[in-house]
Amino acid sequence: MSVCQYRTLARMSTEKETLQQRSQPVPGGQQAPPAPPAQITSGFTPNPQGANPNGHLPPPLHGANLPSQPQNLPQGGYQQQPQYIYPQVPQYVLPQNPSLSQQPPTGYIRYNLNHPVMFCPTPAPKKSILEAYLLLIVLGLFGGHHFYLRRPVWGILYFFSFGLLGAGWLIDIFRLPVLVSRCNNDASQQNPNLARKKHLDDAYVLWFPGGFLGLHHFYLNNIGLGVLYLFTFGLFGVGWLIDACLMPYHVKKANSNIPDCSEKSAAATCILAVSPAGLLGAHHYYLNRIGFGLLYTFTFGIFGVGYIVDWCRFPILLKRYNKSKEIGHTSHKHLDDAYLLWFPLGFLGFHHFYLNRPVWGLLYMFTFGLLGIGWLIDLCRMWKLVENCNKEIDERVHLTRNNRSVANPNYIPGQYYGNMPTTTVGGHVPVSYGQFGPCPPGYSNPNPGIYLTQQNGYGSVPGMNEQPPPYEAASIPTKGH
Repeated sequence: MSVCQYRTLARMSTEKETLQQRSQPVPGGQQAPPAPPAQITSGFTPNPQGANPNGHLPPPLHGANLPSQPQNLPQGGYQQQPQYIYPQVPQYVLPQNPSLSQQPPTGYIRYNLNHPVMFCPTPAPKKSILEAYLLLIVLGLFGGHHFYLRRPVWGILYFFSFGLLGAGWLIDIFRLPVLVSRCNNDASQQNPNLARKKHLDDAYVLWFPGGFLGLHHFYLNNIGLGVLYLFTFGLFGVGWLIDACLMPYHVKKANSNIPDCSEKSAAATCILAVSPAGLLGAHHYYLNRIGFGLLYTFTFGIFGVGYIVDWCRFPILLKRYNKSKEIGHTSHKHLDDAYLLWFPLGFLGFHHFYLNRPVWGLLYMFTFGLLGIGWLIDLCRMWKLVENCNKEIDERVHLTRNNRSVANPNYIPGQYYGNMPTTTVGGHVPVSYGQFGPCPPGYSNPNPGIYLTQQNGYGSVPGMNEQPPPYEAASIPTKGH
């Protein structure tokens, strides 16, 4: 029922009671004085006009004309008339709607009139080491203590692996106080980064015996190595043994705040190079050396020689790759790669193919390294061949950059323009300032070779708006000349 309906009913009830009181006779033969009309205002209790809050009429003012004394008065003087108390209309109270009322939020609330409401989350209850040991003894093989310590992933892993085949359950007997302390510390600090932090003890628990399936790499977010370990049974056990020494490095890298996705890991490179996967060129594929990776795949690590050499030179390969990512891609050739191809595939000219000498490569292939003589000479002159190849690469890059900076954007390679018609002014060809020319000092040119002027839409340079002097028109030779 609305507020207006409540007020209307209250008013009707008041008027009805007033009429009933008027119709009743007053004791002593006196008629009740007429009641003033009830006035109801919004939000106030209706009182008689001129009455005080108690319902009594105010006393007459000083000097007012009082009525004459009535006849047939008793000896005691005026007979006091009975007081009539007008009925009070009950104040309307808005009903409370539990759905609209503000529900108290979860946690503790500090109310302050001068500051906004601050929500303090309820701290999680601390875990007891006694209860943790009780769950470890009874349900530890099914991960009961991990569920109790808010480690549901570990609990599920223990449940389906029967406590990591019992090994994880035995290790947890000694490290359970550390797990309880870590759980209470994370709950008290309310820091979400602590929950994502990797721990060395957890990594070693997964390494034995689940390391053959790459569980420790999945835990440390090394998904690629995890999948590789899963299908090669820990790189045939070699990678699993290496991880026993490199585990602190893996954990430190996983907890780094700003991981560099473009930078390759030294630990991953070492594992791939030393493990049997290196015979198939896995470390070369990892370092984006696709050519050497394919060569290792089809030659079984260049007959095992390259596989053994890479045990010592994989740090150099890693440093070379990371440096190329910093300064940009480079196609320079390296002396160690050339010597690796010279033996034992130099008789087939593989080192010449690598150094961009395909003619010599074919010659060596069909003459078996010039009957072995050229193969022996190349042992001494390999450094010079690599140096000359890198010089040619640098010159080619330099010429390519210069051609891009001075080339005519309207020129189409392979098209002959013939005698181009020109408009001469006084025997000279006027050149629009800004057609071609260098960029003045202190200004950058978005289009190399095009000068910045108002005519070409890029704006003008202060102090450089004058047209350059015309130059003599050079005759363009025809195709017959």
